[in-house]
Amino acid sequence: MNAPRTKWYRRLQVQLGLWFILPLLLVFVALTLSGAYNNLQAIRNLTTQRNVAMARLYARQIGDGLTRGTVLVDGHGLSDLMADASVGERGVVYVVDANGLAVYHPRAGYQGLYLAWDPAIALLASSETGTVQGRFSDGSPTLASFASVADVGWRVVVEEPVPDVTVPLLRASSTLPILLVATGFLSLLLIDFSLHTIVQPLRKLAETATKITWGDWPRLDEDVGGVEEIRHLQDALRDMLERIRHYQESMRDYVDAVTQGQEEERSRLSRELHDDTIQGLIAMEQRLQLAQHAIERGDAQGALKTLQGTRELAQQTLDELRRLIRALRPIYLEDLGFMPALETLVREVQNEGLSPEIRVEGEARRLPKATELVAFRVAQEALTNAMQHASASQVTLTVTFGENALTLAVEDDGTGFAMPDTPDTLTQAGHLGLVGMRERVLLAGGRLDIRSQPGKGTRVTASFPA
Repeated sequence: MNAPRTKWYRRLQVQLGLWFILPLLLVFVALTLSGAYNNLQAIRNLTTQRNVAMARLYARQIGDGLTRGTVLVDGHGLSDLMADASVGERGVVYVVDANGLAVYHPRAGYQGLYLAWDPAIALLASSETGTVQGRFSDGSPTLASFASVADVGWRVVVEEPVPDVTVPLLRASSTLPILLVATGFLSLLLIDFSLHTIVQPLRKLAETATKITWGDWPRLDEDVGGVEEIRHLQDALRDMLERIRHYQESMRDYVDAVTQGQEEERSRLSRELHDDTIQGLIAMEQRLQLAQHAIERGDAQGALKTLQGTRELAQQTLDELRRLIRALRPIYLEDLGFMPALETLVREVQNEGLSPEIRVEGEARRLPKATELVAFRVAQEALTNAMQHASASQVTLTVTFGENALTLAVEDDGTGFAMPDTPDTLTQAGHLGLVGMRERVLLAGGRLDIRSQPGKGTRVTASFPA
């Protein structure tokens, strides 16, 4: 069954991207807002400076015109002098006297009127030059820059609407606070969403992991929710728990099988000691009695023959005891090392109809006793499997002495088998010998690799740190 498709906003990459982008956007909006207001103030200052300079220029020209007589005190001649005076699209340049009477105005109908609606007119007399807040007749706010004309008390006024002072781009700065608030609100939503989709699910998984470390096995059937990656993590944790359960069950089966095998081995050794060794010793004791009776009768030839048979029986019993001792503990391994013990093992297997071959790569040397024992048991178990289960005729043992490792590979041409998907199912499949090898190698700090296919033999490779 296909997994449900995750919504794009529930992916960790998306949320991390938002966590990265939104703070940057907040900083960008704040900087833009601050810069916009600073630029607005700077442009306003530049505009007022320009208008003041224009007012002073025309004030000097009007003063010169009054001196030369081209401009009269009744305002005659101002129209010609101020004909080209303009500012912006809606701004006006005009002249008023000390009482606020329009001595010159470019708009028809304003000439000779008192401009009482403009609050800037009342402030003109308080200073020789400067900029004040004003208002057109329609009520729109203005900036009025002015300069006085010497001797006559006139004021040249350069007045334009406030919105015309700011460029259209800076007008948009009024929307920046709204954008800043919206971005902050989105950030809060993102924090809340992340708490429900990242922090809380991770906290639940952490609590579950803590329970596992204390030996409690919680159920993970309930979905903790969260982003897609957290659900994947939960699936991985659920799969890990199942594998651990299977591994524990496999280990219990393996321990039971090992315990049963130990008891069976003890029974076998007991039977062999009773049936072979004890019977051989009883036979020797009886033969010695016969030899004693023969000597008492003076039959030296009969006694000698009986002692000869007793010696042969003693040798057979001794060989059997040595075989049992080697099965319990490879004495050659302790005395001579791994390679001589392995060669002895191969010679014993050759006597049972198998054709093993040993290949050595690198310079052979002694290794820690624990490593040599585990490697020997792996080789012993692999040869036993090849003989008893795989019906192999040829086995190759390759021993590689590396600088920092020992590698033992045992490959046979037997029937092989289908490898389970996971190591924990080897016990259920009945491969107890392989499980035993794997556990021995892992306890020794090594690694075991098993490869097999039906009809293509088996290769067991054990690697140990040396």
